[in-house]
Amino acid sequence: MSLGLENGDDTFALDFDFPPLPYPRNTDFTDFDSSAGITSLDASSNMMCDSTDGEYRMVVGGSLNYMGQPCSTAQIAPSARTRINWSIEQLKLAPRSMVEQNGTPWQHSMLYENHMPRHLQDAYAACALYNARNGTNDEFVARFIRERVRDILADPIPQQPNELLARAHAVMLYQIMLVFGGDVRLYSQAELLLPLMEEIGTALLPLSAQQIDPTGSLPFYPSTAASSAWAAYMFRESFRRTILSLYLFITLCYLLRGETAPCSTHLAFGNRFTLSAHLWNAKSAFEYAIAWNDEKHFLIEGLDFTEVMTSASPEDVDAFGKMIMIGLQGEDDIRGWLHTKGSTL
Repeated sequence: MSLGLENGDDTFALDFDFPPLPYPRNTDFTDFDSSAGITSLDASSNMMCDSTDGEYRMVVGGSLNYMGQPCSTAQIAPSARTRINWSIEQLKLAPRSMVEQNGTPWQHSMLYENHMPRHLQDAYAACALYNARNGTNDEFVARFIRERVRDILADPIPQQPNELLARAHAVMLYQIMLVFGGDVRLYSQAELLLPLMEEIGTALLPLSAQQIDPTGSLPFYPSTAASSAWAAYMFRESFRRTILSLYLFITLCYLLRGETAPCSTHLAFGNRFTLSAHLWNAKSAFEYAIAWNDEKHFLIEGLDFTEVMTSASPEDVDAFGKMIMIGLQGEDDIRGWLHTKGSTL
């Protein structure tokens, strides 16, 4: 049988041979709190739902796990789907973005310019093969990914922050390829990677709290100050964005296999990131210093986008910012906000 989650013109097909699971019919469509604004954590609360009688549960593994409340993706209301579709599209693009741009919305493109840990090198190579699939080489690519995933599962997670961050990036890339690659041979490993993602997330959280946000302007000369600030920014922002993206992806994985997991509100309250496309897209220390001194940048704490909605321009918001904003508010609202600013999504 074939199960799919519709996303625009695409369908993510998951093929499994499971009998229908009988659930009661006393179900309602799942939706987020329609009164919750982008300043509220309620907007990102659990997508709780029940499964209707005769519904198949969607899974990404070879077995059914009752770790959360059972639900069917068919029970998610359209307004709720619009909050996850954009994130799914950005996740699907990550393997290509990693190879072509050396980064993702949560990993700065210059972060590993001087050194890339081995597991991330392997993931980079896996992404290149994944992007080059052509029907003839599918089995070879699937085998390569399976072997690299076995390697990363067998290796304990590192303690050093930079190595831990790279491990998170590698695991996310593998999981994206496993879940969205459409190859049934890879789904069982997606199930195995999910606990590792959660373990890495738990290890990242306390380290994120140690990151310090600088204040004041940056001198242009000598360039050492700007270079140091830029390097610190790349690591700090990649660290923070990775945590949010990782937990977002974990939640999506549970949803795709027909379960919901409790939402970690402490993640939002204990995490922050700097929203600025100008800072994120800077290609040199000099460009970074100009953006820091002359352009707006918004420190987002507790997922509170109040200042962004009132003071930001569309040019200030990068792809990661759009992921989070749409996840909280919905695609139509963010399209509407951009339209009032003379821009489009």
